[in-house]
Amino acid sequence: MVDRIVSLDGRGDMAARLLQEALADGLRLHVLDRYGESASSSRPRAGRELSRAEQQRLVEFIRDGLNSEIDLPTLAGLVEMKLDGFRHAFGKAFHMTPYQFVLEQRIAEARLLLESAPMSITEIGGVVGFSTPSHFSTTFKQRVGVTPTAYRRAMWAGCGGHEL
Repeated sequence: MVDRIVSLDGRGDMAARLLQEALADGLRLHVLDRYGESASSSRPRAGRELSRAEQQRLVEFIRDGLNSEIDLPTLAGLVEMKLDGFRHAFGKAFHMTPYQFVLEQRIAEARLLLESAPMSITEIGGVVGFSTPSHFSTTFKQRVGVTPTAYRRAMWAGCGGHEL
């Protein structure tokens, strides 16, 4: 992964930058998981489950912080769990990874804003926590099936064609 990150350093295009960021995030998470203080190969992964109150606390924290960086150690600390146990408990409670859940929340908020807020697509992407308009548009299309612009047009068409 390190070699691939370094090989992208000379390129200036957006795809290379996004790939480099994604690989760096993946590498950082791998190192944290493998060598962090919570890593332990002798302990079983199954631990305690998240209570309803803890689940609600996590959901509120994530929704309140959509426009900022949300990381695993912070989420795990919020419910006083170590990383490995937290990942397992989160997956069991929400049926997806924390990263997938954060993306789902960002896309849900973006949909609401696209339907009702008089903001540009770029502004909406920033408000819901995407680092670049391109990353927002690509992720939105992957998850919703259309670009943010097409989604907004379809919503406006459904409202009698009146722009918000």
